[in-house]
Amino acid sequence: MPSRPPNLRQRNRGKPAAKVSNWTKRASRQERGYGRAHDLMRERVLTEEPLCRICDAAGRVTASCIADHIVPKAEGGTDDRENYQGCCDPCHKVKTARESKRARARRACP
Repeated sequence: MPSRPPNLRQRNRGKPAAKVSNWTKRASRQERGYGRAHDLMRERVLTEEPLCRICDAAGRVTASCIADHIVPKAEGGTDDRENYQGCCDPCHKVKTARESKRARARRACP
């Protein structure tokens, strides 16, 4: 019976370094404008809007857990209260996917 568990880490023996992922190139949340002020606004939005605004418009009742920018900051949205909405996770994922698709389309156009 072995006296200690096996070492499962791979050792780099002259192999080229791994590719750098996109996440390591991304700026921190504070550098992107999501610091203390955003945390306070998030608490305010979730307190004022306990139900998902998108689900509510569709006639569903779902708790909001995300303070979402209505107009994304990348598209010129501000950090004003009027630009925030309470949103549930599934609705936020759909909205974010739609915004990402729009951003990719803009980058593809010359």
